[in-house]
Amino acid sequence: MSAVVHVSDTNIASFFREAFSRIECPEDISEPTIHALIEASLRGVDSHGIRLMPHYIDEALAGRINLSPRFQFNQTSPTTALLDADNTYGTAAAAAAIGKSMEMARDSGMGCTAVRNSSHFGAAAVYALTAARGGMIGMSFTNVDALVVPFGGKSRALGTNPICFAAPCEGEEPFCLDMATSAISWNKLMGYRIAGRALEDGWAVDGDGHPTADPLAAAALTPSGGYKGYGLALMVEILCSLLTGMPFGRHITPMFPADGAKRSIGHVLMAIDVSRFQDVQSFKTRMKELLTELRGQPPAPGFDRVLVANDPEKEHYRVRSKTGIPVRTAELEEFRRIAEQLKMAERL
Repeated sequence: MSAVVHVSDTNIASFFREAFSRIECPEDISEPTIHALIEASLRGVDSHGIRLMPHYIDEALAGRINLSPRFQFNQTSPTTALLDADNTYGTAAAAAAIGKSMEMARDSGMGCTAVRNSSHFGAAAVYALTAARGGMIGMSFTNVDALVVPFGGKSRALGTNPICFAAPCEGEEPFCLDMATSAISWNKLMGYRIAGRALEDGWAVDGDGHPTADPLAAAALTPSGGYKGYGLALMVEILCSLLTGMPFGRHITPMFPADGAKRSIGHVLMAIDVSRFQDVQSFKTRMKELLTELRGQPPAPGFDRVLVANDPEKEHYRVRSKTGIPVRTAELEEFRRIAEQLKMAERL
């Protein structure tokens, strides 16, 4: 089991900025990437947080990531657009895409931007929350290389293909549902490997399709909720692969190892202007009433209280903003590897 130290998000951001500057990554690409990684870790989504930074640097050094992309937006209607991300970080591409979707939503009521030729975009919540913090409903989707068995199958066929929905709420951070369509994400499994922790039942299968709790033996993930998660994963695949013209399922370049092969990932980012349907303040007030009523329900045996999506993340954010982000020894070693490789003065 790796030991843990706590590092402030400001120190982490400073370290990351120097690392990205050393590989000559421009700020308009590095800053949304740094924000996405730190935001995920502050919210307790460690699988998609700062632990990915060394991998992102490795991808750039290997030639997978274009650090000087030329974004090409093609607005195909008042409410739809296509962004060619020119093989840069998906974090920067998705940030630009949700901004474009919000712009179209302000003008026309809603906006949907499909992204092609992108890469891993981190936690889907980062982008849906951007819209929700702007008084809109936000949605974000991405395809991923095949890591999940189809319901009834034993070989990888679809990605973890997350779904995220966020909506503004009075007096607190937005409601946000961010879920993989698999039982867990592959990055979470990687975290369990680093921590030396056993997986929960039903999360993964070995190479023969048998359930396994050993993170080292896990060869594929299972869909969340059986055939229902399988169906939702396929929905996201259609949106992010077929609608964008990108490869699907087993034809997507794997995230690991970090070699020079382009990933050709697709995303879809959506924004809906609440004011076109309801007064925004009334909507936020009623959202608060809905969440308060749900939280006030009597808990079932074995539970302390009823939560709604994003409650744990809000608590993580509150605590980690004060005490720092937990970093395992194994992760610190990876940061040190990057610092030495890039001849950095900054250290965590």
